[in-house]
Amino acid sequence: MNSHHFFRFLLSLATSTVLLAGGATAQNRELVVAQVAPFGGPLAVSGRDFNLGAMIAFDEVNSQGGIRGTPVRLISRDDGYRPADTVAHVKDVLANYNPVALLGMWGSDSVQAVLDSGALTDSGLAVIGVRSGVSSLRSNTQLFHIRASYRDEVQRILDQIATMGSSRIAFVYEDDAFGREAIEDAKTLMAVRNIKPALLHKQGKNQLDVANAIAQIAPVQPQALIIIANTPVAAALIKGVRTAALSPFIFTTSTVDAEQMASQLGGMAGGVAVAQGVPSPYRASAPIALEFSKRIRDLGIDPARVNFSSMEGYVTAKVLIEGLRRSAAVSKGVSRKDVVKALEGMQRTDLGGFVVEFAANKREGSRYVNLSMIGTDGRIRQ
Repeated sequence: MNSHHFFRFLLSLATSTVLLAGGATAQNRELVVAQVAPFGGPLAVSGRDFNLGAMIAFDEVNSQGGIRGTPVRLISRDDGYRPADTVAHVKDVLANYNPVALLGMWGSDSVQAVLDSGALTDSGLAVIGVRSGVSSLRSNTQLFHIRASYRDEVQRILDQIATMGSSRIAFVYEDDAFGREAIEDAKTLMAVRNIKPALLHKQGKNQLDVANAIAQIAPVQPQALIIIANTPVAAALIKGVRTAALSPFIFTTSTVDAEQMASQLGGMAGGVAVAQGVPSPYRASAPIALEFSKRIRDLGIDPARVNFSSMEGYVTAKVLIEGLRRSAAVSKGVSRKDVVKALEGMQRTDLGGFVVEFAANKREGSRYVNLSMIGTDGRIRQ
């Protein structure tokens, strides 16, 4: 890695932490975007990589003159995946900066806590790229979703299982808002297919002791196991299944970071399929993935930072950038209301092999789901 080049890249974005005066003057000087997400805690790696992808997209547009001459600045705040901290940071950003939008907020509990606080409603601020697939958040008009719902992900997984001829399917889900909702979607989808789940097991939130789960799975001898959990819990479950010499095909929702899984489990992760909501940055067949990989190389950033999380950050920022461009095309100053209206006008917008479509009554911009496979060598394949 060209560390000097990467340092200069990060330094160019350091102004994202400088306090602005607020109001119209600050907005005219630069367009501020904020991300409140887990840069520490159990999901830190994913959060940092997503943030890096977003920074790369903003650096790219700034190198081309910004949004009609106005640079974009990204303010980043670590909530540690704690809802109370998410609310506090969002309120701080709103009170001390003048953001035109929020980007990449993490987790259904955190997002719901911010909604319950009234901060978004009072500010009129849009959140682009919520990192949660729960359906209950999809009707809120201030949340613009880039990734597909967990319902779509489970549907895609069940389609794959059907092609394999497997009918004995076990589910293990984490006792969190996303897990509880996703399992209800799974039950509905299974009922439509006239398939009765062989097992529905609830795993405690952030609970890494999986002995009881394995004791429930073993007698069932499932042909396929679907895990709906965050990376640490999913990794513990997969390790437990492998250690117990059970051999189901294992699938996980996008709540799992495939790269972290491979790093944590080594060969034990081999054969695990992970649902993904953006094109693969590894095969790079989509133009936007090729563009992202080239940008990483040009900046001299470690190629290991090319992964699904950083790719999602890049895609999400590109969606917002398109919204900012459209806002600036019709208004001298870009307001929060302008951003919402511009995003609503993004109908069938192709960002380079990844299509986003919003409307006045549509906040689910994409239903794209594909499955990546972790190889025994730790490499991610699609």
